[in-house]
Amino acid sequence: MTGRVLSLHLGTGFGLPKPQVEALDLLAGFGALGDRHAGKDPNRALLVAGIAAYEKAKRAGIHLPFGALGENLLLDLDPHGLPPGARLRVGEALLELTQVCTVCNSLSQFDLRLPKLLYGGRGLYARVLESGRVRVGDPVLVLVAAE
Repeated sequence: MTGRVLSLHLGTGFGLPKPQVEALDLLAGFGALGDRHAGKDPNRALLVAGIAAYEKAKRAGIHLPFGALGENLLLDLDPHGLPPGARLRVGEALLELTQVCTVCNSLSQFDLRLPKLLYGGRGLYARVLESGRVRVGDPVLVLVAAE
């Protein structure tokens, strides 16, 4: 399975949406250089979301700017359709999906229905296994899940 990076986001401060950037420098065991979550928990270093979450919100009449879900990477494929431990070659970096992102009340600022609507479908956390630069438009290659 393959896809593309649609949008990249770096949260240097607090609040949503995370500002959009053209590239992210990802560091193994750390996360996105400059992101507020980097270096805290390597298994939750990045948030990877799929365009499907934004489309689901739009069908419910909720129009969100990219970055509103707090994602670092927005892909044109749905990470929720991948097996646990799936690895993604994204640009120069290698990521491993670790766990489903919880839906927090910070999403309520956009619409009170949003946390319930995206429960279990907001995105997946990932750890960075191999450092590298990721750019908007880069290919995403889904690799076999880790055993």
